[in-house]
Amino acid sequence: MRRFVDLHIHTNCSDGVFSPSEVLEIARRKDLTAFSITDHDTIRGYETARDLATEDDPELIPGLELSVTSGDSDLHLLAYFFDPNYKPLKETLEEFCEYRNQRAGNIVKKLNDMKIDITFDEVIQTAGNAAIGRPHIAATMHSKGTVASYQLAFDKYIGNGKPAFVPKKNFTPEQALSLIHDAGGVVVLAHPVIEDTYQHLEMLVGLGLDGIEVYHPAHKQKHIDQFKHLAERFRLVMTGGSDSHGREGRYGEIGSQHVPEELMTPLRQHTRQREEKA
Repeated sequence: MRRFVDLHIHTNCSDGVFSPSEVLEIARRKDLTAFSITDHDTIRGYETARDLATEDDPELIPGLELSVTSGDSDLHLLAYFFDPNYKPLKETLEEFCEYRNQRAGNIVKKLNDMKIDITFDEVIQTAGNAAIGRPHIAATMHSKGTVASYQLAFDKYIGNGKPAFVPKKNFTPEQALSLIHDAGGVVVLAHPVIEDTYQHLEMLVGLGLDGIEVYHPAHKQKHIDQFKHLAERFRLVMTGGSDSHGREGRYGEIGSQHVPEELMTPLRQHTRQREEKA
């Protein structure tokens, strides 16, 4: 009987719906071999699940999804097997959290200037303990009836290039790769079919990229075949996951991609090889 892993899951510590404990319970129920909580710019979800997990649970791998900017393009990089206690990493994530709050406040101000009734306190309440992001602003707008749907908030007001848009903190691929490698981890290009970010692959490989996410709900079979070929060509490890946010319309359910556990062996081997070279 084949076993599966899910290396791309979000919790309510970033823009997901499920709590870390709920994600852990679902991973148990799905009988996954391993899983990774990869929240945006925070490892709080991973740390909470780690403290709740037992020896009998599926293996929980340290994970994180970082947003980086290359020219005019926004890229997402997944990090695995890093030391969660590495001080420069923790400091960087704290800086991200502070900037996220500033950015959200600036977006709310722009919305107010457009006569849209929303307060920063309401966004904080929506976010709870999560790292604040645009999804919490969109959810607040929807709950107040400002927009007819969550997606419309992005499409009309806060999406890239829209009237209330505020750019993310500038963090380069070089900075992300260096930080995660110094923390003992590996870095993978996330969902490369989305906005065709695979076009940046050769540049990222030149900077030390370790892998590519092959299995993802946005990837059709032709994409999976394409990214397998690119992984072989550039000698990259392959990963995959549901990119579950627990919200309807936001990719798959936890464990839905049937990512074969066999991918864990080369991922571990690559991590060890990088540690030996350090």
